[in-house]
Amino acid sequence: MLLRGGNPEASLHQREDAQDRGRTALKKVWQDSYDESCILELHARVDMDGLVREYADAVLERASKVVKKTRVPQALDRGDIEKQLRIWKERSYDVSAIEANLDAEPSVLTASVLAMREAVKKADTASEVLAGLEVSGFESRAAILREKLRDPIRHPDIDAEVELLREATESMRRVESRRKLERSRERDFKERTKKVLELIMKQRRDAKSAAPVPSSEEVEKALEEPAPPRDAATNLALAFTFEGFTVGESNRFAHTAAIAVAKQPAKAYNPLLITSGPGLGKTHLLHAIGNYIASHVDRAKVLYLTCEAFGTGLSEAREKGTLGAFRERVRGVDCLLIDDIQFLSGMPEVHEELFHAFNELHGAEKQIVLASDRPPKAIANLDDRLVSRFESGLVAGIEPPELSTRVAILERRSREAKVTIEPDVVKLIAGLVENNVRELGGALNRVVAFSSMMGRPITEDLAREVLTEPAFEAPPIPAPAVAERVEPAVLQGLTPGRSYLVEEERPLEAFRRFAAFLGGGGGGLVITRTNPKRVRETYGLPTERVLWLTDREGSAEDRIAPALERIVYEIEDFMSKQPRGAVLIDGIEYLVSNNSFDAVLKFVRRLLDAISESQYTLIISLGSGTIKEQELKVLEREMEVIRIP
Repeated sequence: MLLRGGNPEASLHQREDAQDRGRTALKKVWQDSYDESCILELHARVDMDGLVREYADAVLERASKVVKKTRVPQALDRGDIEKQLRIWKERSYDVSAIEANLDAEPSVLTASVLAMREAVKKADTASEVLAGLEVSGFESRAAILREKLRDPIRHPDIDAEVELLREATESMRRVESRRKLERSRERDFKERTKKVLELIMKQRRDAKSAAPVPSSEEVEKALEEPAPPRDAATNLALAFTFEGFTVGESNRFAHTAAIAVAKQPAKAYNPLLITSGPGLGKTHLLHAIGNYIASHVDRAKVLYLTCEAFGTGLSEAREKGTLGAFRERVRGVDCLLIDDIQFLSGMPEVHEELFHAFNELHGAEKQIVLASDRPPKAIANLDDRLVSRFESGLVAGIEPPELSTRVAILERRSREAKVTIEPDVVKLIAGLVENNVRELGGALNRVVAFSSMMGRPITEDLAREVLTEPAFEAPPIPAPAVAERVEPAVLQGLTPGRSYLVEEERPLEAFRRFAAFLGGGGGGLVITRTNPKRVRETYGLPTERVLWLTDREGSAEDRIAPALERIVYEIEDFMSKQPRGAVLIDGIEYLVSNNSFDAVLKFVRRLLDAISESQYTLIISLGSGTIKEQELKVLEREMEVIRIP
């Protein structure tokens, strides 16, 4: 089958001595593709024009295009025109263009009225969009657009202008969301400071100690890791080097790639894109690459920017008229490092500038290094040109560290802090914080600070005392009404934006938690191997969307085949229609048997990324014996695990 631009252009089919060409061949190729023994090969860079000429009789016929005759509009009645003008005037539309044609030929007047009618339709739609926008910070811009909407004939692109404002408000909303996240982290840190202080005060009261209680500021200073000093010219954190990076199986590939790039800029991998979840070391590697090049390459110019800093710098340069200087600074370097490119999703105004900066640097054989919490294809609204360029080099992922790596990280940090901690205590701390190196360091700081202030040695009991405070537990929500047993508090809560793997023989617990979560409002989607009718009867679900995961046809119930892309589309479409809710999947083992574990893992990771930026919760029910042990461990590293005996 020959395709051009994704569309079939010619087709040939041969089985033994029988040969077909054209549309008949296309049908047989399609039928053969369902045969289990069929092997599909994809070939790019073929001489399409030459093949089409050689197999002219294989070209697919196209339906002839029907050309409609131009229809001359029938002249409108003068009374109808005047009535329509009054209506538009009452709605504050400027109709001066039509009034200027009132004495013109009937055909000219009719054409102007019809043009106004179409323009008003477009303006009405744009007005609805504008009315639904939160325009705080953009009041003047919105006022100008409202004025333009009154004269849609003179502003035919008003819908595009409203769309640009929508993108700008969305970008600001995302920036504000990031700021809220930072404020939330700051509040969380202060809360942990308060917990440690309360624990110190309680123990000193119990011991009737007269020793002075440290102030909140002293505790905070003991817990806080000071921000590493930065070089003003490059923005690089000088403390982030390869020597200070702990290497394990989870990050070895990314670390090796980073060293190769640092030693041979623009020759090894260009661009290099490092992906990982938060707090796993991708930013450390970016700084390490920059610091190595800056110190080992004579007169090398290096620049590190976050995506937000790039966008802010571009915006300020445009406002101040210093765009040339901004471009010279960004494009005149030997190595450009940009962090957190996932935020490009909400910064469409940056795409074009970054596209040209990338092309210029890459064309000049300058090194580009990027970091993101997800692959480029998973970044919503990212320009396709940027996706292809970001993925044109090497993409190196970092996974959550395994226990041995977490232990090594804690041992390194304790040596740097000149604190002696017994191996069993280190292993205990490493077991309590699994998925975030930054949080791992914070846990160690809490233990060391508490030990120092209380004058107590660092033991396993002390570590448990400090790290099993409520600050480390998920906030509980009321258990569902159908529950017959009291669960430990740590198992009672589900949090929006998080994903849970419920390990159980039957999906009872997953459905109970699903129903309890929906009790707080929101919509629910269930994808299950069990007949939806039985699901509703057994688990007493509210009227929610339940899809039967099956290849069976002819059922009255809503079905969905085990096609991963189709399931992703269904879930993302459902989430786009309601701001909050939950998704439950019961049948991962069935998806693995119909696809492959690697494909299902990519599918799950895509869902985790989508859930993490939403007010949805994902629940996956899985029997621990239904997939291989190694595969189960991989899934457990991706999600929060709830084990039900």
